[in-house]
Amino acid sequence: MKKIIFFGLGGVATVMAQCFYELFNNSHEKVQFVFVVRNKIKAKKNLLHMRDVFAVSSFIEVKEFSQVVENISAYRSQFSGAIGIMNTSVPDFNDILLKLASMLGIHYCDMASDMYNKKTLATLRFGQESYDAVFKKKNIFGLINAGISPGVTNFLIGEKMLDCDDKCRIKIGSVNLYLLENIRSSEIVFSWSPQVAFDELEQKPRFFENKKLHTVEPFSHSMEYEFPHFKEPVEQYPLYQEEILSLHQTFPQIASIKVYTGGSEVELVKSLYQLNLLSKNDPVCKEAGISVEAIVRNAVPKMKTPDEMEQLVRKGVIKTAQFAAMAEITKDDVVEVTGLSFHRYKDLLNSPYRGATYISYPTGIGAAVMFYYTHKAWKQNRKNVNGIIRGEQLPMKIGPHLSETMKLELTKFGIDFVSHVHSLKFVE
Repeated sequence: MKKIIFFGLGGVATVMAQCFYELFNNSHEKVQFVFVVRNKIKAKKNLLHMRDVFAVSSFIEVKEFSQVVENISAYRSQFSGAIGIMNTSVPDFNDILLKLASMLGIHYCDMASDMYNKKTLATLRFGQESYDAVFKKKNIFGLINAGISPGVTNFLIGEKMLDCDDKCRIKIGSVNLYLLENIRSSEIVFSWSPQVAFDELEQKPRFFENKKLHTVEPFSHSMEYEFPHFKEPVEQYPLYQEEILSLHQTFPQIASIKVYTGGSEVELVKSLYQLNLLSKNDPVCKEAGISVEAIVRNAVPKMKTPDEMEQLVRKGVIKTAQFAAMAEITKDDVVEVTGLSFHRYKDLLNSPYRGATYISYPTGIGAAVMFYYTHKAWKQNRKNVNGIIRGEQLPMKIGPHLSETMKLELTKFGIDFVSHVHSLKFVE
């Protein structure tokens, strides 16, 4: 019997739990879930449409996640036999839950990092990596920044880089990652938290050029990119996301590493920004004791619950939605392209995943599948698969057979992959 502990139960966590249930069930293994939440009643509502998962789940209600670490003895029986802790809440809890995982001697997984704290910006290293030594000593792994992007994107880039170490003769010129987040709807519907987008805008985008981190103005340095399964080019804007630091750390020889994003939701945030509706310094509002940004934050639609999202699709309010990620890696005089696309969003309507967004679904699937196969590799070679692991390191750690199996598994969940090579001379 496998047991997995979740801290937080939102859209991504529900998708992960259902995916884990299917993965273990297909391997003829039983699985249980423990959800640590702040509101047990609300949490249970998020799982009511996933009957199989709900039947093997238990819930622990706490005011703060830190209570569990401070009084671990009170929860040991409920955590007994667990193979992993999933931080499906915010990056603020990475440190607390890494500490808990090390105390219990079990594996760990999170979705994102705090990119803007002073230490991370100064060291260009993720805070989770301070646990690398203790995880290696306890022979457990911590899979960080898992999901679809970051996560599977890192993995795909890592695959293409297997033949390129510091001593190889192949010259890597750049890695550019392009993201598409597009939803066609008759109403304004956010598939991710607009508050996070607003926070990122305050910090401004960053990317590596000539091995140095540069900061640019929001929505500057734009360009167009054509995505698979999408009819027209999409305007792309620089985005400071986990892939940038992760790839820089793993492949320091690469001079240029950039992430771009675009699509309907990004365009909406851009419009708010360019209309100066995200300003904190409007003089009239400052005099009234409130900023324009605060008004907009309160006015924009909040994220929908799974039930609300399901109804929006059933009623035809949401017509289509797509997430895609394409990476272009320049090697000598060729460009290797690797990427993925999730564009069959309406197919979720008749599945246990109905109510997921086109962002939460691939994110949850990506994280669950990555953890599942990392755990498989760990059981085969514990000395190689331990410590803190970044997504692009996985292909080397789990090997080509499990890497291909992992991608095949992802395709079963509706994630399509793209891979090809073209010549730079041809582009010119």
